[in-house]
Amino acid sequence: MRSTSSYGLATGLLVLDFLAKRFVLAHQETFRAGIPLIDGILHFTYVRNAGAAFGILQGGRWPFVVVSFAAILALSFVLRKGSRSRMRGISYSLILGGAAGNLIDRLFYGGRVVDFIEMSWHGHIFPVYNFADMGVSIGAVILILALLLEREEEPSQTPSEEEPLTHEE
Repeated sequence: MRSTSSYGLATGLLVLDFLAKRFVLAHQETFRAGIPLIDGILHFTYVRNAGAAFGILQGGRWPFVVVSFAAILALSFVLRKGSRSRMRGISYSLILGGAAGNLIDRLFYGGRVVDFIEMSWHGHIFPVYNFADMGVSIGAVILILALLLEREEEPSQTPSEEEPLTHEE
C-alpha cells in the first residue's frame, strides 16, 4: 500500500471521527438520553471516557497522551517507509487514524474521550465507543491476521536447502 493511500485512509478515519464527535457534542442532551437505532442492539449514547478502550484504566490522561503520540510517530515512520503488505498498510492506517482521533480529545477535552456508539446483545451492554476506537480495534485485528498469513506464507528451509557456509581466508 502506498504511503499516500495509507495517509488518506488514516486522515479519512480521523475526519469521520472528529465530525461525528463534534456532532454528538453539539447535540449532547439528545445523545445523553440515548437514541435507539436498532432496538436492543444499537444505540447512540453520549458518554465521556477518561480511560482506555472499553473504559479500562480510568484517569490516566498523560500516559495515554504519551503512548498515543509515540504510536502516531512510530506508525507515521513505518507508513513513510512503506508497509510490507497491503493488509499491514491498512492496519497501520486504521490504528494511526484512531490514535490521532482519541489523542485530540485527550488534549482538548480534559483528557476524556467522547464515546457514543453503544451496543448490546440479549441484555448485555458493551462499553460505549467511537469511530477512533473502531479504527484501532479493527486495525489491530487486521494486523494480527496479516502477521499470521505472512508467517504461513514464509517458505521453510530444510537443512539440505540451506546455503553451505564458506570460509574466506
